[in-house]
Amino acid sequence: MRNLKKSRDGDADDSSSINRLPDEIILQIINKIIDFKSLCVCYLVSRRFSSIVLQVDAISFTAPCIYLNIPDKNAVSDISPSGSFPPLISSFYGESFLSANRFFRNFKGVKSLCIELPSSSHRAIGNRFVFKWKVKFSNRVESFIFLSQDSVCDKDGFYLNGNGEEEEEDNELFSDSFKQKRQVSFECLMDVLAWHLMLLYLVNDLPMLEEVSITDSGRRGRLSLSGKKLNEVKEWVHSASETELDRVEIPDMVSKCYIPVLKLPVSGYVMRGVFITIMEVKDLQGENNGLMNNEDGFEDKEEAAYTEAVMEILKNHKGNLSRLR
Repeated sequence: MRNLKKSRDGDADDSSSINRLPDEIILQIINKIIDFKSLCVCYLVSRRFSSIVLQVDAISFTAPCIYLNIPDKNAVSDISPSGSFPPLISSFYGESFLSANRFFRNFKGVKSLCIELPSSSHRAIGNRFVFKWKVKFSNRVESFIFLSQDSVCDKDGFYLNGNGEEEEEDNELFSDSFKQKRQVSFECLMDVLAWHLMLLYLVNDLPMLEEVSITDSGRRGRLSLSGKKLNEVKEWVHSASETELDRVEIPDMVSKCYIPVLKLPVSGYVMRGVFITIMEVKDLQGENNGLMNNEDGFEDKEEAAYTEAVMEILKNHKGNLSRLR
Protein backbone atom coordinates (compact mmCIF):
# COMPACT_ATOMS: atom_id res chain seq x y z
CA MET A 1 0.00 0.00 0.00
CA ARG A 2 1.12 3.51 -0.73
CA ASN A 3 1.33 6.13 1.96
CA LEU A 4 -2.22 7.25 2.45
CA LYS A 5 -2.90 10.83 3.48
CA LYS A 6 -6.43 11.71 4.28
CA SER A 7 -8.13 14.95 5.06
CA ARG A 8 -11.08 14.56 7.33
CA ASP A 9 -12.01 18.21 7.82
CA GLY A 10 -15.48 17.24 6.70
CA ASP A 11 -17.38 14.20 5.56
CA ALA A 12 -18.77 13.63 2.10
CA ASP A 13 -21.65 15.82 0.93
CA ASP A 14 -24.63 15.01 3.11
CA SER A 15 -26.88 15.19 0.05
CA SER A 16 -25.15 12.21 -1.61
CA SER A 17 -27.27 9.09 -1.96
CA ILE A 18 -24.93 6.88 0.02
CA ASN A 19 -25.19 9.16 3.04
CA ARG A 20 -28.92 8.57 3.09
CA LEU A 21 -28.30 4.91 3.82
CA PRO A 22 -28.32 3.83 7.48
CA ASP A 23 -25.08 2.61 9.03
CA GLU A 24 -26.39 -0.96 9.18
CA ILE A 25 -26.83 -1.14 5.39
CA ILE A 26 -23.40 0.36 4.72
CA LEU A 27 -21.87 -2.14 7.13
CA GLN A 28 -23.57 -5.02 5.30
CA ILE A 29 -22.01 -3.76 2.06
CA ILE A 30 -18.55 -3.23 3.52
CA ASN A 31 -18.67 -6.64 5.21
CA LYS A 32 -18.48 -8.12 1.70
CA ILE A 33 -15.07 -6.46 1.26
CA ILE A 34 -12.73 -8.64 3.29
CA ASP A 35 -9.54 -7.53 1.50
CA PHE A 36 -7.59 -5.44 4.00
CA LYS A 37 -6.18 -2.97 1.46
CA SER A 38 -9.67 -2.22 0.15
CA LEU A 39 -10.93 -1.78 3.71
CA CYS A 40 -8.14 0.77 4.31
CA VAL A 41 -9.35 2.76 1.29
CA CYS A 42 -12.91 2.70 2.64
CA TYR A 43 -11.60 3.77 6.04
CA LEU A 44 -10.18 6.94 4.50
CA VAL A 45 -13.43 8.07 2.86
CA SER A 46 -14.87 9.95 5.83
CA ARG A 47 -15.25 9.95 9.59
CA ARG A 48 -18.50 8.06 9.26
CA PHE A 49 -16.94 5.40 7.04
CA SER A 50 -13.99 5.10 9.42
CA SER A 51 -16.24 4.12 12.31
CA ILE A 52 -18.28 1.71 10.16
CA VAL A 53 -15.26 -0.01 8.61
CA LEU A 54 -13.88 -0.83 12.05
CA GLN A 55 -17.01 -2.90 12.70
CA VAL A 56 -16.38 -5.48 9.93
CA ASP A 57 -16.24 -9.10 11.03
CA ALA A 58 -13.81 -10.61 8.47
CA ILE A 59 -10.39 -9.52 7.14
CA SER A 60 -8.04 -11.13 4.64
CA PHE A 61 -4.56 -9.63 4.30
CA THR A 62 -1.85 -10.58 1.81
CA ALA A 63 1.47 -9.10 2.88
CA PRO A 64 3.77 -7.66 0.18
CA CYS A 65 7.16 -9.19 -0.57
CA ILE A 66 9.95 -7.50 1.36
CA TYR A 67 13.51 -7.56 0.10
CA LEU A 68 16.23 -7.30 2.71
CA ASN A 69 18.32 -4.12 2.80
CA ILE A 70 15.75 -2.23 0.70
CA PRO A 71 13.74 0.40 2.62
CA ASP A 72 10.02 -0.33 2.72
CA LYS A 73 8.19 2.76 1.40
CA ASN A 74 4.70 1.31 1.71
CA ALA A 75 3.97 2.11 5.34
CA VAL A 76 0.53 3.29 6.34
CA SER A 77 1.91 5.46 9.10
CA ASP A 78 -1.02 7.86 9.31
CA ILE A 79 -3.50 5.16 10.35
CA SER A 80 -1.24 2.99 12.48
CA PRO A 81 -1.54 3.48 16.24
CA SER A 82 1.47 3.15 18.46
CA GLY A 83 2.59 -0.27 19.57
CA SER A 84 4.94 -2.91 18.27
CA PHE A 85 5.52 -6.63 18.16
CA PRO A 86 8.46 -8.32 19.89
CA PRO A 87 11.85 -8.27 18.11
CA LEU A 88 11.41 -11.81 16.75
CA ILE A 89 8.51 -10.61 14.58
CA SER A 90 9.77 -7.09 13.88
CA SER A 91 13.08 -8.36 12.50
CA PHE A 92 11.42 -10.61 9.92
CA TYR A 93 8.91 -8.34 8.19
CA GLY A 94 8.77 -4.90 6.59
CA GLU A 95 7.04 -1.82 7.96
CA SER A 96 4.01 -2.34 5.70
CA PHE A 97 3.29 -5.62 7.40
CA LEU A 98 3.98 -4.33 10.90
CA SER A 99 1.82 -1.23 10.46
CA ALA A 100 -0.98 -3.36 9.02
CA ASN A 101 -0.81 -5.69 12.00
CA ARG A 102 -0.89 -2.75 14.39
CA PHE A 103 -3.96 -1.49 12.57
CA PHE A 104 -5.71 -4.86 13.00
CA ARG A 105 -5.98 -4.03 16.70
CA ASN A 106 -8.61 -1.40 15.89
CA PHE A 107 -11.01 -4.02 14.49
CA LYS A 108 -12.32 -5.13 17.88
CA GLY A 109 -15.34 -6.89 16.36
CA VAL A 110 -13.49 -8.96 13.76
CA LYS A 111 -14.34 -12.66 13.96
CA SER A 112 -12.33 -14.08 11.06
CA LEU A 113 -8.76 -13.07 10.19
CA CYS A 114 -6.60 -14.63 7.47
CA ILE A 115 -3.01 -13.48 6.86
CA GLU A 116 -0.89 -14.63 3.92
CA LEU A 117 2.84 -13.96 4.08
CA PRO A 118 5.46 -14.15 1.30
CA SER A 119 7.12 -17.55 0.99
CA SER A 120 10.58 -16.08 1.56
CA SER A 121 10.04 -12.96 3.59
CA HIS A 122 13.31 -12.89 5.51
CA ARG A 123 15.57 -15.38 3.79
CA ALA A 124 16.62 -16.37 0.28
CA ILE A 125 15.14 -19.86 0.07
CA GLY A 126 13.44 -19.21 -3.26
CA ASN A 127 12.52 -22.43 -5.06
CA ARG A 128 15.59 -24.46 -4.22
CA PHE A 129 13.56 -27.20 -2.54
CA VAL A 130 10.08 -28.66 -2.62
CA PHE A 131 8.95 -28.95 0.98
CA LYS A 132 6.11 -28.61 3.44
CA TRP A 133 5.91 -28.40 7.18
CA LYS A 134 3.31 -28.95 9.87
CA VAL A 135 3.17 -27.85 13.49
CA LYS A 136 1.32 -28.81 16.65
CA PHE A 137 0.84 -25.95 19.08
CA SER A 138 -1.27 -24.43 21.82
CA ASN A 139 0.17 -21.62 23.94
CA ARG A 140 3.59 -22.89 22.78
CA VAL A 141 5.01 -24.70 19.77
CA GLU A 142 4.99 -28.34 20.84
CA SER A 143 6.29 -30.14 17.76
CA PHE A 144 7.30 -29.33 14.20
CA ILE A 145 7.74 -31.64 11.20
CA PHE A 146 9.57 -30.62 8.01
CA LEU A 147 9.53 -32.87 4.93
CA SER A 148 11.30 -32.29 1.64
CA GLN A 149 11.77 -34.53 -1.39
CA ASP A 150 13.48 -34.33 -4.76
CA SER A 151 10.51 -35.66 -6.74
CA VAL A 152 7.06 -37.24 -6.41
CA CYS A 153 5.34 -39.42 -8.98
CA ASP A 154 1.94 -41.10 -8.97
CA LYS A 155 1.21 -44.80 -9.50
CA ASP A 156 1.25 -44.28 -13.30
CA GLY A 157 4.72 -42.75 -13.21
CA PHE A 158 3.69 -39.14 -13.85
CA TYR A 159 5.84 -36.72 -11.87
CA LEU A 160 3.89 -34.26 -9.73
CA ASN A 161 6.98 -32.21 -8.94
CA GLY A 162 10.69 -32.52 -9.52
CA ASN A 163 12.08 -33.35 -12.96
CA GLY A 164 12.13 -37.09 -12.49
CA GLU A 165 15.60 -37.42 -13.93
CA GLU A 166 17.61 -40.29 -12.52
CA GLU A 167 21.11 -39.21 -11.59
CA GLU A 168 24.00 -41.05 -10.09
CA GLU A 169 24.42 -40.14 -6.48
CA ASP A 170 27.34 -37.83 -5.88
CA ASN A 171 28.37 -38.02 -2.23
CA GLU A 172 29.60 -34.44 -2.18
CA LEU A 173 26.42 -33.07 -3.81
CA PHE A 174 24.27 -35.24 -1.55
CA SER A 175 26.04 -33.98 1.55
CA ASP A 176 25.62 -30.36 0.44
CA SER A 177 21.93 -30.87 -0.35
CA PHE A 178 21.37 -32.58 3.00
CA LYS A 179 22.96 -29.68 4.86
CA GLN A 180 20.95 -27.13 2.90
CA LYS A 181 17.66 -28.90 3.60
CA ARG A 182 18.53 -29.15 7.26
CA GLN A 183 19.24 -25.40 7.32
CA VAL A 184 15.96 -24.63 5.56
CA SER A 185 14.08 -26.72 8.13
CA PHE A 186 15.51 -24.60 10.96
CA GLU A 187 14.70 -21.40 9.07
CA CYS A 188 11.11 -22.58 8.68
CA LEU A 189 10.98 -23.28 12.40
CA MET A 190 11.97 -19.65 13.00
CA ASP A 191 9.02 -18.65 10.81
CA VAL A 192 6.73 -20.86 12.87
CA LEU A 193 7.92 -19.34 16.14
CA ALA A 194 7.34 -15.81 14.80
CA TRP A 195 3.89 -16.73 13.42
CA HIS A 196 2.92 -18.38 16.70
CA LEU A 197 3.91 -15.32 18.70
CA MET A 198 1.95 -13.19 16.23
CA LEU A 199 -1.13 -15.37 16.77
CA LEU A 200 -0.89 -14.95 20.53
CA TYR A 201 -0.80 -11.16 20.16
CA LEU A 202 -3.75 -11.16 17.75
CA VAL A 203 -5.79 -13.38 20.09
CA ASN A 204 -4.95 -11.04 22.96
CA ASP A 205 -5.93 -7.87 21.05
CA LEU A 206 -9.02 -9.09 19.19
CA PRO A 207 -11.53 -10.42 21.74
CA MET A 208 -14.22 -11.46 19.23
CA LEU A 209 -11.99 -13.71 17.10
CA GLU A 210 -13.57 -17.03 16.18
CA GLU A 211 -10.96 -18.13 13.64
CA VAL A 212 -7.52 -16.90 12.68
CA SER A 213 -4.91 -18.33 10.33
CA ILE A 214 -1.47 -17.45 9.03
CA THR A 215 -0.09 -19.11 5.91
CA ASP A 216 2.48 -18.44 3.20
CA SER A 217 1.97 -17.84 -0.50
CA GLY A 218 3.71 -21.10 -1.37
CA ARG A 219 1.26 -23.15 0.76
CA ARG A 220 4.21 -24.71 2.57
CA GLY A 221 2.60 -24.54 5.99
CA ARG A 222 -0.12 -22.97 8.09
CA LEU A 223 -0.94 -22.01 11.66
CA SER A 224 -4.62 -21.70 12.49
CA LEU A 225 -6.87 -21.45 15.52
CA SER A 226 -10.62 -21.97 15.84
CA GLY A 227 -13.20 -23.60 18.07
CA LYS A 228 -12.08 -25.30 21.29
CA LYS A 229 -8.40 -24.88 20.45
CA LEU A 230 -8.83 -21.12 20.08
CA ASN A 231 -10.79 -20.86 23.34
CA GLU A 232 -8.04 -22.69 25.22
CA VAL A 233 -5.40 -20.35 23.83
CA LYS A 234 -7.58 -17.32 24.68
CA GLU A 235 -7.84 -18.46 28.30
CA TRP A 236 -4.08 -18.86 28.54
CA VAL A 237 -3.31 -15.54 26.83
CA HIS A 238 -5.69 -13.55 29.06
CA SER A 239 -4.16 -15.06 32.21
CA ALA A 240 -0.53 -14.82 31.08
CA SER A 241 1.86 -12.08 32.10
CA GLU A 242 3.67 -9.99 29.48
CA THR A 243 6.84 -11.97 30.14
CA GLU A 244 5.02 -15.28 29.61
CA LEU A 245 3.39 -13.98 26.42
CA ASP A 246 6.74 -12.95 24.92
CA ARG A 247 8.60 -16.09 25.94
CA VAL A 248 9.64 -18.25 22.99
CA GLU A 249 10.26 -21.92 23.70
CA ILE A 250 12.24 -23.68 20.98
CA PRO A 251 11.71 -27.43 20.50
CA ASP A 252 14.91 -29.04 21.73
CA MET A 253 14.56 -32.67 20.62
CA VAL A 254 15.58 -32.86 16.96
CA SER A 255 15.60 -36.02 14.83
CA LYS A 256 16.20 -36.43 11.11
CA CYS A 257 16.57 -39.07 8.43
CA TYR A 258 16.99 -39.51 4.70
CA ILE A 259 15.09 -42.12 2.66
CA PRO A 260 16.16 -42.61 -0.99
CA VAL A 261 12.78 -44.05 -2.10
CA LEU A 262 9.54 -43.87 -0.12
CA LYS A 263 6.46 -45.72 -1.42
CA LEU A 264 3.09 -44.54 -0.12
CA PRO A 265 0.62 -47.46 -0.01
CA VAL A 266 -2.63 -45.45 0.23
CA SER A 267 -2.11 -42.86 -2.52
CA GLY A 268 0.25 -44.97 -4.62
CA TYR A 269 2.73 -42.08 -4.84
CA VAL A 270 6.47 -42.64 -4.81
CA MET A 271 8.76 -40.03 -3.29
CA ARG A 272 12.48 -39.93 -4.01
CA GLY A 273 15.20 -38.23 -2.00
CA VAL A 274 13.03 -37.74 1.10
CA PHE A 275 14.44 -35.69 3.97
CA ILE A 276 12.50 -35.31 7.22
CA THR A 277 13.21 -33.36 10.38
CA ILE A 278 11.13 -33.74 13.55
CA MET A 279 11.52 -31.20 16.33
CA GLU A 280 9.74 -31.68 19.66
CA VAL A 281 9.56 -30.16 23.10
CA LYS A 282 11.33 -32.64 25.38
CA ASP A 283 8.41 -33.30 27.73
CA LEU A 284 6.07 -34.02 24.77
CA GLN A 285 8.42 -36.26 22.82
CA GLY A 286 6.70 -38.97 20.76
CA GLU A 287 3.28 -37.33 20.35
CA ASN A 288 3.51 -36.78 16.59
CA ASN A 289 0.48 -38.92 15.76
CA GLY A 290 -1.71 -36.24 17.29
CA LEU A 291 0.08 -33.67 15.16
CA MET A 292 -0.81 -35.42 11.92
CA ASN A 293 -4.45 -36.14 12.84
CA ASN A 294 -5.63 -32.83 14.25
CA GLU A 295 -8.29 -30.53 12.79
CA ASP A 296 -5.76 -28.57 10.72
CA GLY A 297 -5.32 -31.47 8.28
CA PHE A 298 -4.00 -30.81 4.79
CA GLU A 299 -6.65 -29.84 2.23
CA ASP A 300 -5.64 -31.23 -1.16
CA LYS A 301 -4.14 -34.40 -2.63
CA GLU A 302 -0.59 -33.10 -2.75
CA GLU A 303 -0.65 -32.04 0.87
CA ALA A 304 -2.39 -35.27 1.90
CA ALA A 305 0.53 -37.13 0.33
CA TYR A 306 2.90 -35.30 2.69
CA THR A 307 0.77 -36.35 5.64
CA GLU A 308 0.83 -39.95 4.42
CA ALA A 309 4.60 -39.76 3.91
CA VAL A 310 5.17 -38.61 7.48
CA MET A 311 2.88 -41.32 8.87
CA GLU A 312 4.62 -43.95 6.77
CA ILE A 313 8.03 -42.84 8.05
CA LEU A 314 6.88 -42.81 11.68
CA LYS A 315 5.33 -46.26 11.26
CA ASN A 316 7.85 -48.16 9.15
CA HIS A 317 11.07 -46.11 9.09
CA LYS A 318 11.25 -44.80 12.65
CA GLY A 319 14.44 -46.81 13.19
CA ASN A 320 16.16 -44.63 10.59
CA LEU A 321 15.56 -41.45 12.58
CA SER A 322 18.72 -40.25 14.30
CA ARG A 323 19.17 -37.49 16.86
CA LEU A 324 20.64 -34.32 15.37
CA ARG A 325 23.56 -33.05 17.42
